[in-house]
Amino acid sequence: PDSHGLSTMAAPQLPILLLEGKEEKKVKMILRDAFRYQVDGFSEKKASMWVSALGLEAEDGAQQIKALVKDLQRVIFGTLYEDLDRNGTVKLLPKETSKELKILLANSIADFLPKWREQCIQNQVSPPKLVDFDWRVDVASSSNVLSRMMVPKVFVEMTIQKEATEHRKMAGTKNVQFELSKEALGTLVKSLGKIRDQLANIK
Repeated sequence: PDSHGLSTMAAPQLPILLLEGKEEKKVKMILRDAFRYQVDGFSEKKASMWVSALGLEAEDGAQQIKALVKDLQRVIFGTLYEDLDRNGTVKLLPKETSKELKILLANSIADFLPKWREQCIQNQVSPPKLVDFDWRVDVASSSNVLSRMMVPKVFVEMTIQKEATEHRKMAGTKNVQFELSKEALGTLVKSLGKIRDQLANIK
């Protein structure tokens, strides 16, 4: 990753302090996202989600999230590449960070490290991988000569890590969007169920 310096913000001036007082679940989720989107950064939709989740002002919230993610990446990859323990991670955090947040970040990063190390080692020439997944249901009105009916549709958006072409070089991501009818969704769910069952039988 590139350098992750602190950016100038209105308040707080230290991006990581945006996590002060936030629940553990949200802190862990944004750490995971910071690692996942290390190449391309957050999409506008993802940034908007975190602006809302952290209760930031919409006007400059996206910039604050961008700065926060860069700061988290600095700590994550500093810990990862320097093989730091929890105390080492704490030293990467601003001195203004509360003791509670320091402990939460250090413990959370330590919990994620084994999986992140494995992903870095396995990050070689490989096919695309699913990174994130979102969906929504819309109901459209359809009519013909005989009847008028409401037709449900499922819109799916998948964030895919592009095919890696160089050994140990993280590929970027792309978004893939598509629409499913109720019938097509049923067929997909049935097929995924078969895949799940086959995997469950592999010992």
